[in-house]
Amino acid sequence: MDDSPARAPASLVPPHDPHRPLFHLTAPAGWLNDPNGIVQHGGRWHVYYQHNPHGPQWGGIHWGHASSADLVTWRDEPMALAPTPGGPDEHGCFSGSFALVNGTPTLYYTGWQGGVQSQCMATSRDLVTWEKSPRNPVIPHPPEGVRPGDFRDPCVFRHGGRWYMALGASLDHDRGAVLLYRSDDGQGWTYRHVLSAATRTEQGLMWECPNLFPLGDRWVLTVSVVPGLGARYFVGVFEDERFVPEREGILDGDGGAFAHLTATGENGRVLQWAWLNERRHQDLIDPGGWAGALSVPRELSIEGGDLRVYPAAEVALHRGSCLIDGTVTLGEGGPCAFRGRHLDLCLRVEPGNEHPLHVTLLRSPDGAEETVVTYDPEARQLRLDRSRSSLDARTVRDSQRLHLALSRGEGLDLRLLLDASVLEVYANGRACLSSRVYPTRADSLLGYVTADRPTRAHVEIWVMEGGIPADQGGRS
Repeated sequence: MDDSPARAPASLVPPHDPHRPLFHLTAPAGWLNDPNGIVQHGGRWHVYYQHNPHGPQWGGIHWGHASSADLVTWRDEPMALAPTPGGPDEHGCFSGSFALVNGTPTLYYTGWQGGVQSQCMATSRDLVTWEKSPRNPVIPHPPEGVRPGDFRDPCVFRHGGRWYMALGASLDHDRGAVLLYRSDDGQGWTYRHVLSAATRTEQGLMWECPNLFPLGDRWVLTVSVVPGLGARYFVGVFEDERFVPEREGILDGDGGAFAHLTATGENGRVLQWAWLNERRHQDLIDPGGWAGALSVPRELSIEGGDLRVYPAAEVALHRGSCLIDGTVTLGEGGPCAFRGRHLDLCLRVEPGNEHPLHVTLLRSPDGAEETVVTYDPEARQLRLDRSRSSLDARTVRDSQRLHLALSRGEGLDLRLLLDASVLEVYANGRACLSSRVYPTRADSLLGYVTADRPTRAHVEIWVMEGGIPADQGGRS
């Protein structure tokens, strides 16, 4: 049995932290990064994650664990994995995935020992208490051409009667790649070949957290890119242990979200979570006692041969009171105004609009602080302007942008999820910008929807409520 330490108590986190999300998943205290081992099992979703229970800094990585029956209310579970002194994971239990191997819940993860990365496994009967395999590491070293520190994040899946493992890697520490392994029993693994690799500089020198999964009549490969902390996807065909990409695109722009992990639910739908890193100096993080959040669950689909990403339907269950619900003419009679720090905003514009639209959030009355989302049809660009998102120079305030060209006859469908310091922006299922913003003023609560020219739009704005009861970490 894994001799895991107890969680850091949630009481270490000061109450009423204005930057702490309500409906995005966070650890009760301490550091959180990559989502790991996500599965729906026995009607309950389990989300594991990279976790330092001892403080809000990266280091001493364990696997934290939360579970939910409805993707809305989450329960903190005991620690799943902890480093074993002298073991292949003594310096950290890094990212990985879940598989049901011959009926046995199994976690595959990367162990770290003195700069060497190897692949390990653990099994469980109840998905709460985990026992590490005495065979660890089950893959002790990378193949030729891959350094020991460029070899991590196993994604295990079943296909054609065999088990496969996709592993993130770098070829000669110069080109991001995914390696493919095969197993008949889920324990002994044989290296097959490089499944996919970067072909251009912007695709990165290291590919982390690979996911390879079927979706509709296609297969999807997603990777997180180093440097740059962006995420990319490839849609194609996986046959005869080869992946042939047909489409590619950006999963999340500009590194606002990273380490995307996908799981297929019991009803067949495919959901994905990502890590939303802190974008502020450690001096600002430490007093709060927590760091990092996960995105809302996102539902994936294939439309027109390409990947589409939308917030899962359950996200709407966090909605409380409705602030606005109706069709308005933007640019006439003043802006469409609202206020709040935890909001769900939907903006729909009929096809044919040629003028920029803007959503301003977290604005102070004098405009010294504000965050602005803009869609510019002429430039075919979705932008997130954080230049005045905070008066504190110790926060990241650069702007984000993604290409978004609407097809003829296609209107704009914009969805914004604001949750204290977390902002997720979805546009037409084809563009996603995830970000963190940290206004310093208590009165930075104002919001506006505006347009450069008179524009008819349907606007819905809801106040969002928390998803974790007060007796489960006090985070609601």
